[in-house]
Amino acid sequence: MTRWFIMRTASGLSSSSLRKQKAKKVPFSLKQKVANGAYVSEETIYFKDQAIMKVEEMGLPGEHNLMNALAALAVAGVYGVSVQHMADVLRSFKGVRHRLEYVGVVQGRTVYNDSKATNSIATSQALHAFPKKEIVLLAGGLDRGNSFDVLVPDLVKAPIKAVLLFGETQQKLKDACLKARIPVIKEVENVEAAVPEAFALSQPGDVILLSPACASWDQYKSFEQRGDIFIAEVNKFR
Repeated sequence: MTRWFIMRTASGLSSSSLRKQKAKKVPFSLKQKVANGAYVSEETIYFKDQAIMKVEEMGLPGEHNLMNALAALAVAGVYGVSVQHMADVLRSFKGVRHRLEYVGVVQGRTVYNDSKATNSIATSQALHAFPKKEIVLLAGGLDRGNSFDVLVPDLVKAPIKAVLLFGETQQKLKDACLKARIPVIKEVENVEAAVPEAFALSQPGDVILLSPACASWDQYKSFEQRGDIFIAEVNKFR
């Protein structure tokens, strides 16, 4: 029985460790072309040097989702899945609910529900997903005693035009946004109040992103409830 080793290039594995692997290696990489594997070059996804699709055609945004897609392509290739089927799946798969979930285009704004982003790392990943579109970010929630200074570099780098803050962490997140020199920072009562403000502060072509960086329990029973309420409020603008 053939054994396979799906590996990310530059994964930190030493050359000696790789040599010890007796399985057949199938690499994937975001940064460089790889032989007999999946990679990205000039905003195009390849598998075994065959172009599959443009990165922008993927159903899920974000570098972390692109990395997951490359790993999935490597596995699919091992099982003989056709390139066309790979492309169809990557275009149609919209991910898991509340995890950078595509809500739709509403009044020209592209809306995403990332209510599962209950820490700074998750919100950082979400911000990286939209390097070419201006973002109105909705954030805040339960105060677990953490500082949000770790978010500042990503807040600086991301094309954020406004931030709407709610929940117990309003002031802490406001401090981080001030350090990042976000042009518009507004405090609101909750998600329900944030959504109308998000539409007022955005324009067609912008992204409205709920990515709280906090747990929900100060105002909502769960991140699922918070995300569902966000979607319901957005749908009022359809």
